[in-house]
Amino acid sequence: MTERPRNRVSLWWAFALAAAPAALVPLTGPIWRDRLPDPLPSHWDFAGRVDGTTGVGAMVTMLLVVAAVPLAAALVAVLAPGLRRRVRRAVIGIAGAVTGGTAAIWLMTVALSLDVATAAEVPSPSWHIMVLLLGAAGWGALVARACGTVPEEPAATGPPPAGLARLDLAPGQRAVWSETPPMPRAAWIALVPLLVVAVVLAVGVNAWAAAPLLVGAVAVLLMLRTRFTVDARGVTVGFGPWGRPRVRIPMREIVSAAPTTVHVFEWGGWGYRYSLDGRGRGLILRGGPGVRLELSSGRCFVATVRDPETVSALVNSLLDSARTP
Repeated sequence: MTERPRNRVSLWWAFALAAAPAALVPLTGPIWRDRLPDPLPSHWDFAGRVDGTTGVGAMVTMLLVVAAVPLAAALVAVLAPGLRRRVRRAVIGIAGAVTGGTAAIWLMTVALSLDVATAAEVPSPSWHIMVLLLGAAGWGALVARACGTVPEEPAATGPPPAGLARLDLAPGQRAVWSETPPMPRAAWIALVPLLVVAVVLAVGVNAWAAAPLLVGAVAVLLMLRTRFTVDARGVTVGFGPWGRPRVRIPMREIVSAAPTTVHVFEWGGWGYRYSLDGRGRGLILRGGPGVRLELSSGRCFVATVRDPETVSALVNSLLDSARTP
């Protein structure tokens, strides 16, 4: 799909937003340098004492290097021909989150160190950590939004192949499939060490030090609680107890549906994933039975469901109803 000039402009605008926080670091460094201890604190122990320092110039350089890597990837995403809009948006948005994080680290360090005589006297961060994480995530979301909307895929034409299963639906009959798959056991196994570390930080340091891990654990729990729905509008995957955010595949983009076997290693893990070959995306909550949707873009969508035979037959029947005169 060829990029329209207007879409290309929005990508450059998003790239500029992603790069802006990185520019903040070297621009403000000289302004505050005379009011900062040199070296600056770079690490605190469990007791809140500074146990690592870095020179002001070295810290600025290090943060710029960290920001440069995702920005280089974002530049490739803007310039490379043939990349899907969704991929460009994800890469540039991640770059914005990383550069926003580097700027937040710099501003947090400056805020704690300003007019302090030596690095050893600088207090350890507390609520600043949450502000840092939220700021980085928010900036990344803003940058991704600046990339513009993802264009619609071409519409599929004609009913699914005759050899695929259908349900015996009467003309005009409405049918819906909805299920909430259980969370994968591996997710619980991964969350236990995370929660243990959070408790250690809360007891040994302070509650603010543990807050990012707890927020991350809650986010994982919410994102792995999903609802998979099929109706006449298409296939919808809702995340969290309120079904937001959600991913919808309109019926107009679906060519056909068929049962499949899901292998987790082919997707690189659990959750909402992209296949390692870049040809598909899916809701991967466990290995085993699943449904595979062939899409008009030439790609696919795969989801682990309890009864893939019924789900695929329902999708094909709904496609027949929508496309058969």
